[in-house]
Amino acid sequence: MNTLRVLLAAPPSSSRSESWALFDDAGRCVERGRDVPAHWPRAELREAVLAADLVRIVALTLPPMPATRLAGAAAFALEDQLATIGQPPAIAVSAQEPDGRVQACVAARDLVAAVVEWEPPFGRVVAEPALAPVHRGWTWYASGTDGGFVRRADGSAFAVGSKPAPAQLPAELVSALAQTARSGESPASVGVAHPCDDTALAQWARDAGIPFVRASPWRWDMAAADAFDAAPDLRIGESASATPVGPTRIARLFRPAFVISAAVLGLMIAATMIEWAWLKLDVWRMSRSIAALARDAALPDAASAEAATRAIAKWHADLRHRAGQSAPADALPLLARAAPALSSLPANALKSAIYADGAWTIELTAVDGSALTRIDRALTGAGVTALQAKTAGGYRMRLGLAQ
Repeated sequence: MNTLRVLLAAPPSSSRSESWALFDDAGRCVERGRDVPAHWPRAELREAVLAADLVRIVALTLPPMPATRLAGAAAFALEDQLATIGQPPAIAVSAQEPDGRVQACVAARDLVAAVVEWEPPFGRVVAEPALAPVHRGWTWYASGTDGGFVRRADGSAFAVGSKPAPAQLPAELVSALAQTARSGESPASVGVAHPCDDTALAQWARDAGIPFVRASPWRWDMAAADAFDAAPDLRIGESASATPVGPTRIARLFRPAFVISAAVLGLMIAATMIEWAWLKLDVWRMSRSIAALARDAALPDAASAEAATRAIAKWHADLRHRAGQSAPADALPLLARAAPALSSLPANALKSAIYADGAWTIELTAVDGSALTRIDRALTGAGVTALQAKTAGGYRMRLGLAQ
């Protein structure tokens, strides 16, 4: 099964040429070129690679949590760094490592939406820097478009522009090195993974005050197959696929048992599918009833079941407030729900607590990860949703009423 991968320097356009590479089923690049979309090769799979200057990779350490909650926790942890006026950015998160580390790929939401809506569709959307190897220190790579990017030892990455002159460093790299020097966290060295001469390396080392050394050349279309597979997918609503395992000699010896097991498994799957379909129908009926109730009450912003639920909850809270009563999402009732779980925090762990917009935001000192996991489970059981993020001084949690 061959795969066409296209390096996008901007949202796809029928009139703009883009670099592309065709890979065989073993992950080897067998052909490359640059054409407008009408002349791209046909392929069974298509993937978009966003150029380095369109994306950013941030390394985060998060408490242990289910994979389905990583993207939300990463967005919460990054909200101070990614303050925007318009739509929030699209964030794709890598699998969490045992020590809690993840890599969050960040791109403009309208850019990702334009790529997702392109026809024929792209099955995945990944970031160019996520394909580059991670080495000790910093590594300066050339992008497949203009400019380049730097990938740090923790996996984070930022874009840098073209060199103003052959022997000068890009302004973004100079600024980043100066910032790390002020904080005492300068990299041991900067590897240069694109053509340069010894004179330039020596000049850059003198200007920056740290060694610049040669690194193995790299291009996006030379990335290993597992690098493409491991790169976080920026498509909204991505779904994972399973890889079938081939038959073995031992399996053939136990073929009768496998046939019986397969039959039983088939019956179980059929029963599960029937139950799943019935539950989906029940959820659909309930969603229609909620939306109809909101429409009958002439509530605004109730186009979907989720929006109708929020509108009804707000309406209910307003009615209780007019009657001089508290609503479930008010400060004290919400805190009362969360209090039994939070009571297991160590003494002096709570630094501050602020209530706004139906949620409590609490700042904690450094707390053991297993204790946070137990508190998260207890909050969920109490009907409270909790987003957690690691901060410089400990952890931040946002508590809200489960919908």
